[in-house]
Amino acid sequence: MDFEIFRSIVEKAKEKHAVLFGLDYDAIPSVEEIYSFQKEYKIQLPEKYIQFLLHYGGGYFGYANIYSLDKNSYFYLANHNKKVLGKLLFIADNECGDYYALCIECGKCKDAIVFYNHDENTICATEFSDIFEFLIKMGLNQ
Repeated sequence: MDFEIFRSIVEKAKEKHAVLFGLDYDAIPSVEEIYSFQKEYKIQLPEKYIQFLLHYGGGYFGYANIYSLDKNSYFYLANHNKKVLGKLLFIADNECGDYYALCIECGKCKDAIVFYNHDENTICATEFSDIFEFLIKMGLNQ
């Protein structure tokens, strides 16, 4: 899915269910802040995640929470990735201790979303080929 289709779906959801977007969202990062994060953590974020961050920031997004680059937020990406950075990049959680994540190979994050079960210490594939599909299903219930 491309960003314009994603944004169109989000705008329709906002018109229909404005209350879902009533909570504060995290600060939108600058391009320089994204580059700085990638350099510091030696990873390359997927382009679609970057597009999301540059337009929506992160934090509360409908029914979902998505990690951001806002250092003053609970949802700051680095706060949730201290132990496993290198293999997975956690980008969201299910509020039960499990995470939705991006696999990292050779310093580059893949687009597809995987699910990390903390009780079983397992990683499972999901139906989400990218962050847009994840947010439409989990954040907008569509």
